[in-house]
Amino acid sequence: MSSEEIARKRLNAIQQQLTRSTGPADLSRERANASFDVNQMKTFFAGGKEFSEAMDDAYRFIQRDPELYLGDEYIFDASVTEQREATMRQLRRYVEVRDMLKSSLLVRAFHDAMCQYSEAFSMRLYVHEILFPQALRLFGTSEQYSEWIDDLLSWRIIGCFAMTELGYSSFLRGLETTATFDKKADEFIINSPSILSTKWWVGMAGETATHTIVLAQTVVDGKKCGIDWFVVPLRSRKTGRLVAGVAAGNIGTKYGRNGLDNGWIQFSGIRIPRTNMMMRWASVSPDGKYHPSPNPALSYAPLIGERLEVIRATISTASRALTIACRYGCVRRQGANNEQIMDFQSYYVQLMPGIAGLYVANIIDRITGSKWNKLVDNVDDGTLFLNNIADIHGISAGLKSIYGWWGVDILEFCRRSLGGHAYSSYNAIGEFIQDFSPITTGGGDNYTLMNQAAKYVLGSLKMASNGIKLEGSVAYLNNIQEALSRSNSSMASENEILDLNFITGALAWLSIRKAKAIETTLSGGGVAVWNDNIVHLIKLAEIHTHHYILSEYHNDLVEYGSTEYKDLLPMLTQMGQLWGTYVMQSLLELFLEEGYFSPSQAKMVKKVFYDLCRKTRKEVIPLVDAWAVPDFILKAPLGRYDGDIYPAYFNRVRNTPGCVGVPSYWSKYIKPMTDPDS
Repeated sequence: MSSEEIARKRLNAIQQQLTRSTGPADLSRERANASFDVNQMKTFFAGGKEFSEAMDDAYRFIQRDPELYLGDEYIFDASVTEQREATMRQLRRYVEVRDMLKSSLLVRAFHDAMCQYSEAFSMRLYVHEILFPQALRLFGTSEQYSEWIDDLLSWRIIGCFAMTELGYSSFLRGLETTATFDKKADEFIINSPSILSTKWWVGMAGETATHTIVLAQTVVDGKKCGIDWFVVPLRSRKTGRLVAGVAAGNIGTKYGRNGLDNGWIQFSGIRIPRTNMMMRWASVSPDGKYHPSPNPALSYAPLIGERLEVIRATISTASRALTIACRYGCVRRQGANNEQIMDFQSYYVQLMPGIAGLYVANIIDRITGSKWNKLVDNVDDGTLFLNNIADIHGISAGLKSIYGWWGVDILEFCRRSLGGHAYSSYNAIGEFIQDFSPITTGGGDNYTLMNQAAKYVLGSLKMASNGIKLEGSVAYLNNIQEALSRSNSSMASENEILDLNFITGALAWLSIRKAKAIETTLSGGGVAVWNDNIVHLIKLAEIHTHHYILSEYHNDLVEYGSTEYKDLLPMLTQMGQLWGTYVMQSLLELFLEEGYFSPSQAKMVKKVFYDLCRKTRKEVIPLVDAWAVPDFILKAPLGRYDGDIYPAYFNRVRNTPGCVGVPSYWSKYIKPMTDPDS
């Protein structure tokens, strides 16, 4: 075929695409490729048939309610002030509706659907109804929890969580805010001694919170005793004015989530009753005797739940972005033969690991969230809580970092996949990136968290080396001697790579080898040596966390063989295989460096990864359809379920304020140039 004939064919294809949308037919054809029951997968992903149906009901309720549903144009064109007012309007309506609902299942679905619809709403609700109450539950006595919880859940008071400081972020030992005990008055005096001690990035503190739970240095008789939690009033519940001794305000316009009023707080001698100190673990008696916590690490406990929430946030945000990118990729056509761009390897190989990763994350979220919730529910059993806190603290640090970083990567791949259209606010990807990015570092810098996870692994390695049997996420370290005696992999075929036992075994080997090497390097060294090896420590934490993810996923899959979801096992196994090979190929440099894989084996790993990406591409639309995200939650015309994307996109743009007409500045700046004689 001559170059002229190719050009003519291409022009004809473009003309056909512009005059007749192929999107609906393209997506219909893609949906016919499903090897599994999409409705059953939808039920599985939602966590059960009843909850899946409740989510459908909740979506309909939101879209029909004029106070909850804001409309697409408003969402993208509202000012910061308008966004914050609208978010509080949604919250007030949410509380009203929630209290009216009779079904606890529908209440949970209503909560999840609203949090999907608005990230700013989600964070306001999370700070007040989860973070603040959970801190009370973990650190307050039963009596203290009972004193506050009814007012919190009824929104008679509005709570926020003041831990991080301007100069110290989440470095708790460095926090400057003080709570000085006055024995005569039986009160604590809360102070911010310097600008560095200003509480910073506190959600709801900027405009709305009436109370905060504050982490501060406890000072008794002039001596710093430890860091503890205190409930401190911020604003009058009647007038909204700041109480005496408190200065607080907005941090200002942010990169995302501008419907949430993140703020700063400074305390200048505000007094609170002694009983406003949370006294489950540490306490101060009326005579000024300080009773310390049995474990200083307990101060981090409220952040464990926050870290685990990043998994859910990643699922919520990335599922929407991937749905848009994948549907667009199957509708958009280009190339000499007018191919679907989803068929280009450079396109699908970036997105398919994201599809698999979210199916894996969905199960990890259930497993780890359940472990944490059970631990919180049993906080009154101090021994049980203290025996398990270290493991879940270590793994939550790794999970928060892994899913935060990976979520950002997936969103960036989705942005690229939309080409220039991603720069339009009306296609939502930019909003997702802006709203998701702040939470990837909230609750502790990821590098710091990975150092904590690595420290936990190294401490556990030492225990295993001394013959102490380990449980939880580090149980694989019990096999340290076997791993150290084996120098390389005996893998001989591609089929072995598809075995999740092989993948988790390889990761366990690599983690032990890496940990042992770091232990030797750090031996006898101090802080300087640790700091010189942070890159290696972060990599150790990454390997350990991926081993946990894939081990838990694999163990959970085994249980579905005898359930109503058994027909989904082939696809769910494929998702685990793709995610596992994605992880392994990302670590190939280390596997080669340690001599575990030969160059030919490394090539096999890459080949299997690319083959799984191609195989998954064939069913990409059924896989994202099973996430059941409605169009009004996606907010992007390019991700429409029916595939008729271009008319929807054009109409969205045409209906925006100021789309057509003479601009207000025409007479002032343009007319003097274009019509100088008038």
